[in-house]
Amino acid sequence: MINKTLLIAILLIINNITAQNTDIELNNISLSVVLPDNSEYLQSKSLSKIETKIQHIVSKHGISGKGYTNEFLIYPKFEIYDESIVEGMRNIVVVEVEISFFIQQYSTKKIFSTFSKSLKGSGFTKEKAIVNAISKISTTDSRLKEFIDTGKQKILAYYENNCQQIINDSDSFIKMKKYQEAIAILSSIPKEAKNCYNSIQQKSIEAYNEYQKQLCSQNIIKAKSEIANNNFSSALHILGYIDPSSICSREAEMLINKTALKVDQKEQKEWNLMKQRYNDKMNMEKYRLNITKEIAKAYYNSKPTTVIYKSLF
Repeated sequence: MINKTLLIAILLIINNITAQNTDIELNNISLSVVLPDNSEYLQSKSLSKIETKIQHIVSKHGISGKGYTNEFLIYPKFEIYDESIVEGMRNIVVVEVEISFFIQQYSTKKIFSTFSKSLKGSGFTKEKAIVNAISKISTTDSRLKEFIDTGKQKILAYYENNCQQIINDSDSFIKMKKYQEAIAILSSIPKEAKNCYNSIQQKSIEAYNEYQKQLCSQNIIKAKSEIANNNFSSALHILGYIDPSSICSREAEMLINKTALKVDQKEQKEWNLMKQRYNDKMNMEKYRLNITKEIAKAYYNSKPTTVIYKSLF
């Protein structure tokens, strides 16, 4: 039977993670936006405008513009093919440009989808004319929807077609005790790749359980250190990450009982509310799945991949 004291700590962690999960894009299709480091045409304001446009386009069609893995990218290509000046009391610069968007798989360099559009912009300076042209890209353009949908379907097909290889790779990481890597690679599979996503759930829990065994004693040491420094809330937060099935759950329970008495009334009230909301297996499953996302997110954040724009062509 799962220890109730430890579950209260876990439920607090669930509550915190759920509140923070708005920026976690794991298990969703996501595209990393890549912009040129420098361009003969585009200054920082123009690049910022393009980035904002791309973010709006992908989010409008149900995809995140922030990818942790950097495996699937979306990037622009911009060219000016005509420039003229309309003379008057104040000269106006007119530019005709072509902007293209690409969805590409980083590891294979394979292009999954493309979009191109010719635009005209005007302004009192060349930069303002370019910004004006960019602003005319409509996020409701049906061709943009087709561009995103095509890329999305090819990404899903990639995961479904390579699912067994991804599982095999995670198995190799587990055998090497590289549990974070195993969890991270499994967490990259989007829910919309339903067959593959359903296949990896048990493997994710397996990797998580092994990782818990590795982390157990480390978390106890960290929690004791926080308690010694009177950082009781921090200690409870750390202890809440210890799964009830782990080998140090009893010691964690003792520390929780001791520490919970020392938090303020507001936090004590939260603990009581969490206890009332406890619903056995449902909350434990939710807890474990959310924790695996946190582990994967931390792993990807610790190993950022720099994508060099010029290398994409």
